Amino acid sequence: MTQSPHEISVAFERFSVKVHIASSDIAFPPTSVWSYIEEYALEDSGLGRRLREKVTGRKIELYGRNQDHLLTFLSSPQFTGAKTHMANLYQKDGFDDYVLVSGGTATDSYDVLLFNDGAELTYLLGPTPDTAYRDAFRVLTEESAPEAHARTAQTHFDSGRYREAVLSARLAVETACGGRGPDVKRRLADAPADVATAGKALYGKRHVAVHEGDTRVEQPDAVQAIRAMRRVLDYLADNSS
Repeated sequence: MTQSPHEISVAFERFSVKVHIASSDIAFPPTSVWSYIEEYALEDSGLGRRLREKVTGRKIELYGRNQDHLLTFLSSPQFTGAKTHMANLYQKDGFDDYVLVSGGTATDSYDVLLFNDGAELTYLLGPTPDTAYRDAFRVLTEESAPEAHARTAQTHFDSGRYREAVLSARLAVETACGGRGPDVKRRLADAPADVATAGKALYGKRHVAVHEGDTRVEQPDAVQAIRAMRRVLDYLADNSS
Protein backbone atom coordinates (compact mmCIF):
# COMPACT_ATOMS: atom_id res chain seq x y z
CA MET A 1 0.00 0.00 0.00
CA THR A 2 1.19 3.52 -0.82
CA GLN A 3 -0.27 6.77 0.41
CA SER A 4 0.11 10.46 -0.36
CA PRO A 5 -1.93 13.49 0.69
CA HIS A 6 -4.10 12.96 -2.40
CA GLU A 7 -4.30 9.22 -3.07
CA ILE A 8 -4.21 5.80 -1.42
CA SER A 9 -3.25 2.82 -3.59
CA VAL A 10 -3.81 -0.76 -2.42
CA ALA A 11 -2.69 -3.81 -4.44
CA PHE A 12 -4.37 -7.18 -3.79
CA GLU A 13 -3.47 -10.54 -5.28
CA ARG A 14 -5.67 -10.19 -8.39
CA PHE A 15 -6.62 -6.54 -8.55
CA SER A 16 -5.69 -3.10 -7.29
CA VAL A 17 -7.69 -0.17 -5.99
CA LYS A 18 -6.90 3.52 -5.97
CA VAL A 19 -8.80 5.85 -3.68
CA HIS A 20 -8.55 9.56 -4.42
CA ILE A 21 -8.80 11.75 -1.35
CA ALA A 22 -11.22 14.61 -1.88
CA SER A 23 -10.71 17.70 0.23
CA SER A 24 -13.02 20.64 0.68
CA ASP A 25 -12.13 24.28 0.20
CA ILE A 26 -12.67 24.99 3.88
CA ALA A 27 -9.48 26.48 5.29
CA PHE A 28 -8.72 25.67 8.92
CA PRO A 29 -6.69 28.29 10.81
CA PRO A 30 -3.02 27.47 11.41
CA THR A 31 -2.45 25.44 14.53
CA SER A 32 0.44 24.05 16.56
CA VAL A 33 0.59 20.76 18.40
CA TRP A 34 3.13 19.20 20.72
CA SER A 35 3.67 15.60 19.73
CA TYR A 36 5.74 12.61 20.72
CA ILE A 37 7.41 9.85 18.71
CA GLU A 38 5.69 6.50 19.01
CA GLU A 39 7.78 3.44 18.20
CA TYR A 40 5.97 0.24 17.23
CA ALA A 41 6.98 -3.23 16.05
CA LEU A 42 6.88 -4.07 12.35
CA GLU A 43 6.25 -7.50 10.84
CA ASP A 44 9.92 -7.78 9.83
CA SER A 45 10.97 -7.28 13.49
CA GLY A 46 12.03 -3.71 12.81
CA LEU A 47 10.70 -0.55 14.41
CA GLY A 48 8.22 1.85 12.88
CA ARG A 49 7.89 5.44 14.04
CA ARG A 50 5.03 7.91 13.88
CA LEU A 51 3.86 11.07 15.60
CA ARG A 52 1.05 11.36 18.11
CA GLU A 53 -0.18 14.41 19.95
CA LYS A 54 0.93 14.82 23.53
CA VAL A 55 -1.76 14.05 26.14
CA THR A 56 -4.56 13.20 23.67
CA GLY A 57 -2.66 10.54 21.71
CA ARG A 58 -4.19 11.71 18.41
CA LYS A 59 -2.31 10.52 15.32
CA ILE A 60 -0.43 13.31 13.54
CA GLU A 61 -0.23 12.87 9.75
CA LEU A 62 2.06 15.00 7.62
CA TYR A 63 4.21 14.65 4.54
CA GLY A 64 7.72 15.95 4.05
CA ARG A 65 9.61 15.80 0.78
CA ASN A 66 8.89 12.07 0.84
CA GLN A 67 8.12 9.27 3.28
CA ASP A 68 11.79 8.28 3.68
CA HIS A 69 12.71 11.82 4.67
CA LEU A 70 10.06 11.83 7.41
CA LEU A 71 11.27 8.50 8.76
CA THR A 72 14.86 9.78 8.77
CA PHE A 73 13.78 12.76 10.86
CA LEU A 74 11.89 10.58 13.34
CA SER A 75 14.87 8.22 13.61
CA SER A 76 17.49 10.96 14.01
CA PRO A 77 17.37 11.19 17.86
CA GLN A 78 18.40 7.53 18.04
CA PHE A 79 21.12 7.82 15.40
CA THR A 80 22.65 10.93 16.97
CA GLY A 81 22.43 9.66 20.53
CA ALA A 82 20.04 12.45 21.56
CA LYS A 83 17.44 9.84 22.55
CA THR A 84 19.26 9.15 25.81
CA HIS A 85 18.96 12.82 26.80
CA MET A 86 15.41 13.34 25.52
CA ALA A 87 13.42 10.47 27.02
CA ASN A 88 10.25 12.56 27.21
CA LEU A 89 10.28 12.78 23.42
CA TYR A 90 8.85 9.23 23.42
CA GLN A 91 6.31 9.75 26.19
CA LYS A 92 2.68 10.78 25.86
CA ASP A 93 2.68 13.05 28.89
CA GLY A 94 5.07 15.88 29.72
CA PHE A 95 6.49 18.69 27.61
CA ASP A 96 10.19 18.55 28.47
CA ASP A 97 10.90 17.12 25.01
CA TYR A 98 8.62 17.21 21.99
CA VAL A 99 8.16 17.58 18.25
CA LEU A 100 6.32 20.86 17.60
CA VAL A 101 4.34 20.76 14.35
CA SER A 102 2.75 23.99 13.07
CA GLY A 103 0.71 24.81 10.00
CA GLY A 104 -2.67 24.60 8.34
CA THR A 105 -4.72 21.43 8.72
CA ALA A 106 -6.88 19.50 6.26
CA THR A 107 -8.40 17.23 8.90
CA ASP A 108 -8.82 18.03 12.59
CA SER A 109 -10.85 15.27 14.25
CA TYR A 110 -10.95 13.48 17.58
CA ASP A 111 -8.44 10.82 16.50
CA VAL A 112 -6.33 12.29 13.67
CA LEU A 113 -4.79 15.62 12.68
CA LEU A 114 -3.68 15.92 9.04
CA PHE A 115 -1.45 18.87 8.14
CA ASN A 116 -1.38 20.47 4.69
CA ASP A 117 1.85 20.72 2.76
CA GLY A 118 3.14 24.19 2.05
CA ALA A 119 5.25 27.05 3.33
CA GLU A 120 3.24 27.31 6.55
CA LEU A 121 4.13 23.79 7.63
CA THR A 122 7.10 23.69 10.00
CA TYR A 123 8.59 20.94 12.14
CA LEU A 124 10.76 21.44 15.18
CA LEU A 125 12.27 19.03 17.64
CA GLY A 126 12.86 20.71 20.94
CA PRO A 127 13.94 22.01 23.18
CA THR A 128 17.49 21.66 21.89
CA PRO A 129 20.31 23.99 20.86
CA ASP A 130 21.27 21.58 18.09
CA THR A 131 20.54 23.31 14.79
CA ALA A 132 20.43 19.96 13.00
CA TYR A 133 16.86 19.51 14.18
CA ARG A 134 15.38 22.85 13.18
CA ASP A 135 13.02 23.05 10.21
CA ALA A 136 13.41 19.33 9.78
CA PHE A 137 12.33 19.14 6.14
CA ARG A 138 13.95 22.40 5.05
CA VAL A 139 17.40 23.12 3.66
CA LEU A 140 19.67 24.00 6.55
CA THR A 141 21.47 27.33 6.45
CA GLU A 142 24.51 28.53 8.32
CA GLU A 143 22.80 30.24 11.24
CA SER A 144 22.72 29.57 14.94
CA ALA A 145 19.71 28.04 16.68
CA PRO A 146 18.75 31.37 18.34
CA GLU A 147 18.93 33.12 14.97
CA ALA A 148 16.77 30.43 13.38
CA HIS A 149 14.12 30.64 16.11
CA ALA A 150 14.15 34.45 16.03
CA ARG A 151 13.67 34.37 12.26
CA THR A 152 10.83 31.88 12.65
CA ALA A 153 9.19 34.07 15.30
CA GLN A 154 9.19 37.06 12.96
CA THR A 155 7.87 34.92 10.09
CA HIS A 156 5.01 33.64 12.24
CA PHE A 157 4.20 37.17 13.36
CA ASP A 158 4.18 38.52 9.81
CA SER A 159 1.76 35.72 8.86
CA GLY A 160 -0.59 36.42 11.75
CA ARG A 161 0.31 33.29 13.74
CA TYR A 162 0.77 35.08 17.06
CA ARG A 163 0.79 32.02 19.30
CA GLU A 164 3.55 30.40 17.22
CA ALA A 165 5.48 33.69 17.21
CA VAL A 166 5.51 33.76 21.02
CA LEU A 167 6.64 30.14 21.24
CA SER A 168 9.47 30.65 18.74
CA ALA A 169 10.58 33.83 20.51
CA ARG A 170 10.93 31.96 23.78
CA LEU A 171 12.82 29.14 22.06
CA ALA A 172 15.24 31.73 20.63
CA VAL A 173 16.06 32.94 24.13
CA GLU A 174 16.24 29.44 25.62
CA THR A 175 18.68 28.19 22.98
CA ALA A 176 20.79 31.35 23.32
CA CYS A 177 21.06 30.70 27.07
CA GLY A 178 21.86 27.00 26.83
CA GLY A 179 18.67 25.15 25.97
CA ARG A 180 16.10 25.23 28.77
CA GLY A 181 14.19 27.48 31.15
CA PRO A 182 16.63 27.13 34.08
CA ASP A 183 19.46 28.20 31.76
CA VAL A 184 17.61 31.44 31.02
CA LYS A 185 17.23 32.16 34.73
CA ARG A 186 20.92 31.46 35.30
CA ARG A 187 22.15 33.64 32.40
CA LEU A 188 19.91 36.56 33.38
CA ALA A 189 20.61 36.40 37.11
CA ASP A 190 22.94 39.44 36.98
CA ALA A 191 21.32 41.17 34.00
CA PRO A 192 20.12 44.78 34.15
CA ALA A 193 16.57 45.29 35.37
CA ASP A 194 15.13 45.94 31.90
CA VAL A 195 16.65 42.73 30.53
CA ALA A 196 15.45 40.65 33.48
CA THR A 197 11.98 42.16 33.11
CA ALA A 198 11.98 41.30 29.40
CA GLY A 199 12.93 37.71 30.18
CA LYS A 200 10.14 37.37 32.74
CA ALA A 201 7.60 38.96 30.39
CA LEU A 202 8.56 36.61 27.59
CA TYR A 203 8.20 33.61 29.90
CA GLY A 204 4.73 34.83 30.88
CA LYS A 205 3.67 35.15 27.25
CA ARG A 206 5.07 31.70 26.49
CA HIS A 207 3.19 30.22 29.46
CA VAL A 208 -0.09 31.59 28.09
CA ALA A 209 0.74 30.25 24.61
CA VAL A 210 1.52 26.75 25.88
CA HIS A 211 -1.61 26.52 28.01
CA GLU A 212 -3.84 28.55 25.73
CA GLY A 213 -7.47 27.87 26.50
CA ASP A 214 -9.83 30.64 27.50
CA THR A 215 -7.02 33.16 27.00
CA ARG A 216 -5.99 33.86 23.41
CA VAL A 217 -2.62 35.10 22.22
CA GLU A 218 -3.29 38.33 20.33
CA GLN A 219 -1.11 40.63 18.23
CA PRO A 220 -0.05 42.89 21.15
CA ASP A 221 1.15 39.80 23.04
CA ALA A 222 3.28 38.73 20.09
CA VAL A 223 4.67 42.26 19.67
CA GLN A 224 5.74 42.33 23.32
CA ALA A 225 7.23 38.84 23.07
CA ILE A 226 9.34 39.65 20.02
CA ARG A 227 10.55 42.93 21.54
CA ALA A 228 11.47 41.12 24.75
CA MET A 229 13.24 38.40 22.73
CA ARG A 230 15.33 40.98 20.89
CA ARG A 231 16.22 42.82 24.09
CA VAL A 232 17.45 39.62 25.74
CA LEU A 233 19.31 38.41 22.63
CA ASP A 234 21.06 41.79 22.28
CA TYR A 235 22.16 41.58 25.90
CA LEU A 236 23.45 38.04 25.49
CA ALA A 237 25.34 38.98 22.32
CA ASP A 238 27.02 41.92 24.10
CA ASN A 239 27.94 39.69 27.06
CA SER A 240 28.86 36.49 25.22
CA SER A 241 32.38 36.47 26.62
